Amino acid sequence: MSTTSNYIPGMCNINPAEIRRRRLVGHVGLAVTLVCIAVALATQSEWYVQLLLFVPAFITATGYLQAREKFCVAFAGAGQQHADEKIVKITDKAALSADSLKARMINIKAFLFAAVLTGILALLPLIGI
Repeated sequence: MSTTSNYIPGMCNINPAEIRRRRLVGHVGLAVTLVCIAVALATQSEWYVQLLLFVPAFITATGYLQAREKFCVAFAGAGQQHADEKIVKITDKAALSADSLKARMINIKAFLFAAVLTGILALLPLIGI
């Protein structure tokens, strides 16, 4: 029985199968985001309606960021890791702290991406596009 782990606190908490799932979430989120943008532009919806784009844009960014970073925000929030074959509860306080920081950074990046994209789309009708 091997005692080595692929889990690296604050760096990697998911295995390749979980990474693929996060990438799939990013792909689906991107498709939904693009459809929402197309509908918003085609219908010339009001700027405040276009703010709804934030939700799929945030999901897209979160999925892709988690896949790229090999890190799941939900597992970090639950104090778990799935970098190995099974889900394992994390008990080390330093590891939990590192995971929490990484999760916050992913959420901040996803929020900023979604906010900028949504802001740009919401401004288009205000400038006459």
